[in-house]
Amino acid sequence: MRRILGLVAVLCSGTAAAVVNVSVDLTANVHPFSPLIFGVAFGDPARNAQMGYTVDRWGGNSTTRYNWQTDVANHAFDYYFENIPNDAVSCAGSPANSADAFVYCARAAGAQALMTIPTIGWTPRSDSPSGHPYLAGFSVARYGVQIANPYGAPAVDPYDTDAGTGYCNPAVNKTGYCVGGLIVNNNPTDTSTAITPTFEQQWVAHMQSAFGTAANGGVKLFSLDNEVMLWDSTHRDVHPLPATYDEIWNKTVAYATAIKQQDPNALVTGPVTWGYCDLFGSAADNCLDGNDRQSHGGTPFVAWYLQQVCAYQQQNDVRLIDYLDLHWYPQDPNGAGGSIYSNDDDAATAGRRLRSLKELYDPDWVSEAWIGDLGDNDENHYDKPNLIPRARAWIDAYCPGTKLAITEYAWDQDQTGDGAVAQAEALAIFAREGVDLATRWIAPVANSPAERGFSIFLNYDGAGGRVQGDSVAATSANVDQIGAYAFHGNGKTFVLLTNKDTAANDVTVSFNASHFAAWKLYRFVGTGALGQNGSGTLNGATLALAALPARSANLLVVPDDDVIFKNGFE
Repeated sequence: MRRILGLVAVLCSGTAAAVVNVSVDLTANVHPFSPLIFGVAFGDPARNAQMGYTVDRWGGNSTTRYNWQTDVANHAFDYYFENIPNDAVSCAGSPANSADAFVYCARAAGAQALMTIPTIGWTPRSDSPSGHPYLAGFSVARYGVQIANPYGAPAVDPYDTDAGTGYCNPAVNKTGYCVGGLIVNNNPTDTSTAITPTFEQQWVAHMQSAFGTAANGGVKLFSLDNEVMLWDSTHRDVHPLPATYDEIWNKTVAYATAIKQQDPNALVTGPVTWGYCDLFGSAADNCLDGNDRQSHGGTPFVAWYLQQVCAYQQQNDVRLIDYLDLHWYPQDPNGAGGSIYSNDDDAATAGRRLRSLKELYDPDWVSEAWIGDLGDNDENHYDKPNLIPRARAWIDAYCPGTKLAITEYAWDQDQTGDGAVAQAEALAIFAREGVDLATRWIAPVANSPAERGFSIFLNYDGAGGRVQGDSVAATSANVDQIGAYAFHGNGKTFVLLTNKDTAANDVTVSFNASHFAAWKLYRFVGTGALGQNGSGTLNGATLALAALPARSANLLVVPDDDVIFKNGFE
């Protein structure tokens, strides 16, 4: 006689809510998921190697103006538009140059380096000083007295008092450069030199000489700059006008061609959007619509960009863009509560943080952020982000075969328990929805809650246990309480259950077929450590898990049938 056992060796204080039913079907929605979704940006090389991150991204605002010959970057709006020598990450045997050291250490850690290739057309001057005072975009001596910026940065760099914010008061600054509260008509050559794609092509050649070609273990992944539709704010000292559809496409042709000519096996990502607005329009438009979009047939920017990619390939037999590259941060309501992308952890912010995961995949979810105020007036359904299916639909419609990358995202600043749960669930969503590459901004701090959101996939048992194989179907009866995601590979079924509720919940997991094996449960709760918290035996198709704690991520690991175990129960 067959006995059906569904036991859990875990207890939690408090009263569990009603049972949430989860169904898992190993035969439905089966597709491999990409290991490249477990990527980060920067971070400590030794810790990155311990974690087993698969991609390390060299990116961010300062990479838009990086001079690979002098190892100097302009830090743009982030720090007084100054040319500052880079500090090199280091690992055993790494070179002194920061970019070379980055690639070297990523490779040593077993990760692929994703390198940002500047396309803005300016690079820090070759005579940039190696110490203070640095060259600055808005010199007080040249352009007059300046004021603190709206984000609280003092009027001048405390260490270089000639470097201003670029903000001014027309009543005080009478130089003629102060217009509407901004310094305008500055000289870009104060900090930068105009360059052509050849300059960056030479950088690719340098990387080939140092590390080999893409086909022979060298750098394979290259991004076309960073958040190009924000150049008129982040890099306004050299690019004061808003970027347009045509400008970004023309730069794509010029720089992607240079990369591919140098290394035909390179894989290029673009256009590297900053968020929601530039899915639909250029910086010259008013977020969703405007003259630039209307002059391009009313087609959303990303859809239009994909059209150009495949039209160019058809005409020239060259695919310039291999990955559609998007950035995504959960946004906040205007003037309400704490910021999701912070360590704010009040109840309202934590709830929004976890619910905002639905912006990634739910076609009916109306954003609780300012996005929800954009209306639903046409087929774009602006107030419903539905990010990944939306991007995939555009790919299918306009440029089939393009892969999808999300190269910046984060759900907190490393230290919140609910943010850690959100990190784990975001990775599961990426796997289920078919994201091909993802890199978090930035690598989580060692032993932080956010890091455990990765560890539950990359080393769930502390002994190298890794979730791998295919994504398969998993359905939760209440996704706001329990998120459910399933994977099958390496002789195991993995079921990730995230309790996003403020109370413990009982969960019943029903499989499409019987299992005969011993199972284990791994979890972290809030800011607590990841570890094994349960085990038992399963002889059947149903497993009852009692009192999964509030704000926890739980990984159920069930081996494929154990013949000896099975025979003992038949």
